[in-house]
Amino acid sequence: MKIKFRTEVYPTDIEIVRKLTAGTGFFNGEEIAIAAELPSEKLEKGNASGYEFIFLEVDGVTMAYSCYGRIPLTKSSYDLYWIVTDTAYRNKGFGKELLRKTEQDIMIRGGTALYAETSSRRQYIPTRMFYEHNGYILKARFEDYYDTEDDLVMYVKRFDLL
Repeated sequence: MKIKFRTEVYPTDIEIVRKLTAGTGFFNGEEIAIAAELPSEKLEKGNASGYEFIFLEVDGVTMAYSCYGRIPLTKSSYDLYWIVTDTAYRNKGFGKELLRKTEQDIMIRGGTALYAETSSRRQYIPTRMFYEHNGYILKARFEDYYDTEDDLVMYVKRFDLL
């Protein structure tokens, strides 16, 4: 099995992002559409889009991706907008490797913190555990943010304190 990371965004990535995001079963149509807009915006605007991507390929096929960017009006804080792994490749360490690669890129760019938002819904327990197992600290919880009984849960990992 040959694993490769790439940061260049191709037009075909728009559909790849849509397919990977939809395949999780976690996201609604609006969320999937937004995820697919981000590589399109990166292609159209380049670095001015504010979005960075890392794609994880296994034997030449994209199986996971992360999308992140510096938070506007901050000096060195970054948002993790998306990290998605094909369901067939979950729990095999690919997400962890992709997250590490994302964190390394952010540190190279001078980033000092990475923020990750997720939902409090039961189906997101594995997502929250993923962040916690990778050194992220729960920093905030906003009740009923997405919907009634669906809180926004915010994690952060500080690189300047490592």
